[in-house]
Amino acid sequence: MLLKRVKRTIDHFHLLNQGDRLVVGVSAGADSMVLLHVLNTYRQTFNLSLIIAYVNHGLRPKESEEEAEFVQKECDRLQLTFECGTFNVREFQNVSGFSVQEAARRLRFHFFNQLLQKYEAQKIALGHHADDQVETVLLRLMRGAGLQGLKGILPVREGRVIRPLLEVWRHEIETFAFQHSIPFLTDASNLKKDYLRNRLRLHLIPLLEKEYQPNVKQVLLRTSAILREENDYLEREAEKVYRNMVGAEGEARTFQYAAYRSLHPALQWRVLQKTLGDLYGEEREDLEVPQIFKKLQQSSPSFQLELPLGICMEKRYNTVHLVRKRVEAIPPFEIELNSPGRTIIKEIRREVVIEEMSVKEQDLIPKTSPDTAFLDYQALQFPLRIRNFRPGDRFQPLGVKGNQKLKEFFIDHKVPRFERPRIPLLISGEKIVWVIGYRIDECARIGNKTKKILKVKVL
Repeated sequence: MLLKRVKRTIDHFHLLNQGDRLVVGVSAGADSMVLLHVLNTYRQTFNLSLIIAYVNHGLRPKESEEEAEFVQKECDRLQLTFECGTFNVREFQNVSGFSVQEAARRLRFHFFNQLLQKYEAQKIALGHHADDQVETVLLRLMRGAGLQGLKGILPVREGRVIRPLLEVWRHEIETFAFQHSIPFLTDASNLKKDYLRNRLRLHLIPLLEKEYQPNVKQVLLRTSAILREENDYLEREAEKVYRNMVGAEGEARTFQYAAYRSLHPALQWRVLQKTLGDLYGEEREDLEVPQIFKKLQQSSPSFQLELPLGICMEKRYNTVHLVRKRVEAIPPFEIELNSPGRTIIKEIRREVVIEEMSVKEQDLIPKTSPDTAFLDYQALQFPLRIRNFRPGDRFQPLGVKGNQKLKEFFIDHKVPRFERPRIPLLISGEKIVWVIGYRIDECARIGNKTKKILKVKVL
């Protein structure tokens, strides 16, 4: 009966192909030992090559050595390749900041992926079963999760991690092991109440079965299957949107805010997940999605948000960027310039070069140059200074009648708030004579009465 159920799962989810080479995670427990024997049974049917992998996490040194020896002995009997990986989970946990379970999981998959490369294998087979699925769904429900979490454990993930026992219950696996004399060991840590998953399995689920719903496990399993289908549909739709909406340039990802806001919130959420996943890779942090999602619901025209692992998100009016870069706060600065001469502005990593020109050289002046200004020398008060934006700053943009608040000028030109402290201002006396990169002040323009020109170039 169990073999038929497993074969149905394999066929339904296309878990195995002819000639597959599998890395099989085996812990010596009943579920993984039965998985080993089931796959060995189908070895000829699918022409499989099996590499059996045991991971010693360093958490239970004596028991782990016994388990590794136990699994190796069974592999020798069945003439299967055996590999053992030994790691220090506690040490990795201290360095990484992950929980014990997450640190162990990452090291485990690191080892499995190494074996995939070593043996040129295609897939990793794991022994998760229906009870694991129920516990996972219930655990995520209690912690708070959407479809992505409540869909539970996938029968196949990324085309290479497969779980052939996922539709078989724990008691069926144990019965099969006894009927076919399959040896296994019991992990004593599964009976400890230290872990929430254990408490769910040992106390909460039996209570629900006894007091509320005798078939609660079947209900949760069926629900996860339904949610998995719905999640799969939304994922496919989100993938289409992502491909059409999000642009990639190196390590930067960009999309238009208006296009993002036109999406249903469920698709907005998934587009953010895919964008972060694209940037983070294996270090993806889904925990950051709610923070970004909430921030993008606000009406702020521009903002900068620093995320873990060196990712920065910037909203520049209708454009949203996610890019790998460090966010540096620019302090207030004011520096006197050498005129003529060169001056380094270390706060913004710029250099200012000042030259004096004869009015006869006007023909050499280019029409537009955002990094160079040509000013009426007589209209200026020396020494000139460079500083950054201050609240209340005003100037008269070239070609405009009357003064304008610099803040309003920045808004008109869609300069994000977080960029404004980086924009240097050329100061003459107490007047702003050039918003560098944008516009000079009307008072400093070259006119018919100009006798001498000052050229200011910012590198």
